[in-house]
Amino acid sequence: MANRVIRLGGSHIGNSKSVHNLIQFLAKSNERKFVVVSAIPELLNEIEASILNVFQQNINIDKLLAKLNSFFTERTRIEISEDYQNLVEQLTNLLKGIALIGDYSPSLKDQVISFSEKLSVEILKTQWNLIAPEVKIICLKEIELSSTSDFGNATFLSVNKEKIDELSESVFIVPGSYGIAENGKIARTGKSAADYTAAFLTHELGVEKLELWDLDNDFQRADPKIVSNPPNIKRLTYSEASELAYFEHYSFHPRAVEPLEHKHIPIQVINSSTSDGLVKTIINTETFIEDQIVKSVACSDDISLLKLNGPGVGLKPGILAKVTTKLNDAGINIKSVITSQTSINLVLAEQTGNKALAFIQQLGFSAVKEISIEKEVSLIGIVGHGMQNNYGVSAKIFGAVANNKINVLLSGSGASDLVSYLVVKSSDKEKSVREIYNVFY
Repeated sequence: MANRVIRLGGSHIGNSKSVHNLIQFLAKSNERKFVVVSAIPELLNEIEASILNVFQQNINIDKLLAKLNSFFTERTRIEISEDYQNLVEQLTNLLKGIALIGDYSPSLKDQVISFSEKLSVEILKTQWNLIAPEVKIICLKEIELSSTSDFGNATFLSVNKEKIDELSESVFIVPGSYGIAENGKIARTGKSAADYTAAFLTHELGVEKLELWDLDNDFQRADPKIVSNPPNIKRLTYSEASELAYFEHYSFHPRAVEPLEHKHIPIQVINSSTSDGLVKTIINTETFIEDQIVKSVACSDDISLLKLNGPGVGLKPGILAKVTTKLNDAGINIKSVITSQTSINLVLAEQTGNKALAFIQQLGFSAVKEISIEKEVSLIGIVGHGMQNNYGVSAKIFGAVANNKINVLLSGSGASDLVSYLVVKSSDKEKSVREIYNVFY
């Protein structure tokens, strides 16, 4: 029996029109269908906040219970199901236990946060069954969806295809951001990582394409909060989509392409406003270079800039290796590295900047005269294959910012054929995006 995999974002749960359209869309074919679901965003935020509140000794269990129950009743308009009540009870008992112990492991944190998906799929199942009965929730232990034990950022390893082949033709809802690690522990694969889960199942089950039931934030030419009504991007490569995924005004998990690249399995973003299955964006391995080269001008405020300056930085071996090793050991992710003979610049997440500075200052480099962190900066990413092989792209980018008196603090290009980076003051971000967008479009 053929299989089909489609990812449903948590923001659609409670949207009766979107769910109804999806049910009609899936009813047009006879297959075993797996709907991989991410958590309702507000529910995920509530559960993440509850962990912090436990340690601040200001968690109100009764208030949390009322809030969790409201997610169900507001989206289904019926009484809370017994299964949902049981899940809420398990979650609150876990939180009470953490409060008593006064500590929790990464494994226990993943277990708590996984309830955001468990509760979300129970709400969706109830909503779905009001329209088309007999949708089922898949228990991940049942199909042995296994992962590594990198809690919070796990990698999928395998799924039991024989167990899946035993399933009947039906629609199965799959909680989408975790797998089962060794000893049966839950390991999350990242925040809202249903794209990645769905991609892994698509690969393992031999499905010909991965379908995404719309995106919370479409692949557009620029952030619509900055540029009015930017067009959707109709074609992207895996690399372009992954690059754009690191900018928060897109809602696509960067690891979603990993399981699909080797077999050249395409990703289709489906318009959820109808049941017609209209494709908004196609993502595949085919390198499609547009006339203007640039496909999107992306931006992010979630950066800080760690700078190591000194005349001997380019001469002294091992500086960058020591820095990256130290930050890796501290669990600090490096978004990008831009270097010269006298400076090493590391682009980090905004919240990790000060922590990184403290760690690097402990290393004591003789060749580094100044170590500093720069905040209130923004990253501009100009994305599109063909930058290195087409004249004038960089000239247009720098001409746009120079002609509008925008100071570029740092720039980097040439590391790949698909992206150029600019770091500007946060106060210049919106102006930079608009002017670069205008010069290409």
